[in-house]
Amino acid sequence: MKEIASARVLFGCFNTIFFGCGFLKVVCGFLLLSDSRRILLSRLLAMPEDGLYEPPFYYVALALLGAGLIVCTVAAIGVWATYLPGYIILTFYFLIVLGLLLCECAAGVLAAIWLRCYGIQATRGGAVGALQSYYAVPDFEHFTAALDLAQTELQCCGMTSARNYDMSLWQLRRLGPRGMSVPFSCCVQTEHVSYLNPAPVNQSRCQEVQPIPQFRHVHGCQTKLEDWYQEQYFVFMLALFVVAVFKLAILLGTVFSCIQLKKSKQEKHFFTLKSMQNKSNENIYERNVSLHDEPITAKYVQPNNFYSPRVRNPRIFNKPNEMV
Repeated sequence: MKEIASARVLFGCFNTIFFGCGFLKVVCGFLLLSDSRRILLSRLLAMPEDGLYEPPFYYVALALLGAGLIVCTVAAIGVWATYLPGYIILTFYFLIVLGLLLCECAAGVLAAIWLRCYGIQATRGGAVGALQSYYAVPDFEHFTAALDLAQTELQCCGMTSARNYDMSLWQLRRLGPRGMSVPFSCCVQTEHVSYLNPAPVNQSRCQEVQPIPQFRHVHGCQTKLEDWYQEQYFVFMLALFVVAVFKLAILLGTVFSCIQLKKSKQEKHFFTLKSMQNKSNENIYERNVSLHDEPITAKYVQPNNFYSPRVRNPRIFNKPNEMV
């Protein structure tokens, strides 16, 4: 019984930590959902023709919220299942945790191959082709805002260089103001300026053919965007690894609890059978002998004249003048 109690305490500790992981996922989902800049910047990680209504990180935030709520619910079921005598709830709990672990592994694999296989580099013509086809084009305002944000926040211009705008629809269709070679978001900005309303330090010097680093960003955004995504990917994989370790520990704890529960049931059943057999084979004389160190005759003292008629019938022999 002590082993079962210790197993339940250990399993309860794991479930408490597991519940904390679920609550942390919910908090991270809310924080990511409220980070509009990070979500908008992730728009550049998806192909514009994919038809995603929201940026990829928006769906990641919703997935974190949903996964966190599921983990909290499963942890509560695990605490309840620890004190149940059967295996059905524990088996159900084990399968749910195993399914969550497999889903997290699949999410890690998808995050690893996303940028190369499904990201902006997989578009027709790559990232440069996406810029030339969709920047400032109607119905692709979110892509335009995301690229402006990237050029402002990451301090870059174009995907590989500012020359990417030379053959873009933004330039060919004159979608921007006259005399502009690059958007204002490519220029070096004054402090505390929004990407939606850029304010270059010097607009005329920024639009010169030969870029000047003091007035226009020289490096392209593709490499910096990949570095930014690698940072997000590292944080995501680190969190997945920590949660996966706890889930593996919980799976092992579930198996250990099932083994201890089965062992305790077997011991209890064996003890019950043994006690029933002892009661059925019990002899009163053997039981009395076993309870005393001395034989039963040593405790009995027989009167000296027990068989005397006078002692057994005193009324008859106490009459006067009676002949015996």
